[in-house]
Amino acid sequence: MVRQHHGGYVFLNGMRFILGASFLVIVIVSNEPMRVGLSVIPAQAGIQYALPGFRVAACGLARNDGEPEVRGPLEGNAASQKVFCAAQNNEPLVLYTIENGTIPAPLTNQPGDPEQGRRLVLDREKGDCIVCHAMPLPERQFHGAIGPPLDSVGSHYSAAALRLRLVNPKVLNPQTPMPAYYKVEELYQVLSRYEGKPILTAQEIENVIAYLLTLQETSPSLPRSMSEAPTIPAPAPYAVDGRRSGYTYLSEDNQRLQNDEFANPGFLWVERGRTLWDQTDGATKKSCATCHGEATTSMRGVRIRYPRFDDRRGKLINLEQQINRCREERQQVAPYPYESEALLALTTFVSFQSRGLPISVQFDGSAQPFLEAGKAFFMRRRGQLDLACTHCHDQQAGQRLRGDVISQGQSNGFPIYRHTWQTLGSGHRMFAWCNNAVRAEPLPYGADDYVNLEFYLAWRGRGLPIEAPAVRR
Repeated sequence: MVRQHHGGYVFLNGMRFILGASFLVIVIVSNEPMRVGLSVIPAQAGIQYALPGFRVAACGLARNDGEPEVRGPLEGNAASQKVFCAAQNNEPLVLYTIENGTIPAPLTNQPGDPEQGRRLVLDREKGDCIVCHAMPLPERQFHGAIGPPLDSVGSHYSAAALRLRLVNPKVLNPQTPMPAYYKVEELYQVLSRYEGKPILTAQEIENVIAYLLTLQETSPSLPRSMSEAPTIPAPAPYAVDGRRSGYTYLSEDNQRLQNDEFANPGFLWVERGRTLWDQTDGATKKSCATCHGEATTSMRGVRIRYPRFDDRRGKLINLEQQINRCREERQQVAPYPYESEALLALTTFVSFQSRGLPISVQFDGSAQPFLEAGKAFFMRRRGQLDLACTHCHDQQAGQRLRGDVISQGQSNGFPIYRHTWQTLGSGHRMFAWCNNAVRAEPLPYGADDYVNLEFYLAWRGRGLPIEAPAVRR
């Protein structure tokens, strides 16, 4: 039995639930044992009682500030779970029931439209199935290989089975990288424009199902397994104990471009940095060379040690922050803005002096907690797509994501010239780009969480050579 109500009161078994005007509360009565995730909540939070044997849906209660009061998935056997719901900008999502690994009932009264579903599968803002799956859609040149090909999916799964796999595949496999297309609860740091919204509406879910059911025939032109993604050699010194530089995932043309100091566009920033190195600035009329002399000797080996723990800060400091500290303290001039051309140029110039040397950060002692914090960031799901760094760069490295081959996400090449950007960028720009890609709110450049992540990536890529300025896709 599922009951819902907006505002006012709900009476069940003589007990009264007090609802706020903006709250949506779902109460589920199950014949199966289910742990109640909540016993007593302060009245101002919107609910006065939670009854033994009842479950308040994790998605169902929100404070006026939008933060969920109750978190966590339903517990118990997925085959017997009665369902939960979610709320979207004061409009509830459709209630549904999970039975034996399926959602038997359609989410809408209107039948799915296969042609609309086909369009959704190709829509990068909606289904975008081909980013991970090969499909019989010849109008798109590049298809992914993270998931299995879907050319005959309609002959293997019923509409009810497909519905659960689209609505929330994590009910079947909590570790899957596949997004839940009809879920808004238990998501972390979702971009504001997507917050409270499912990726697909109920009708769109039904449209995609209708299209997938039309895929009945095996297409011999599609790869039959994920293992058929291209095998890419990992030449020394770009691979160390299983750790592989992004260089090893590049095409031969891009590898040649990186190797050629005349053609590599990143060397424009090296030359700008060389000019800034000798340029006096600030009240003291000092340059970097005033204190450090010839960069080819004084800066050799500097890049491999950053980020590092800084006693004065009581936390990590990265190379960009160290450069700006020198500007403020030694030159007595304002720091460069993060990602400014000047800071990128100096960082690239200093990093270039360590080209070829192996990353060797100190990760023990006082730095250890920051290493763990960076690892936690790397492992945490975030955004509307509910993905963590590890899902791509650990679990799927070497597989195709659309037309690209996923790398291990190593940081030894930064700052990098990236074709997608048509310019040079720092590691923190890459972090923000990835956050946006999974529809998560990016952090400010230089944020402690990003520096911790940068530190973890340096540890994760220990022994790999500095390549700055590297070239990436």
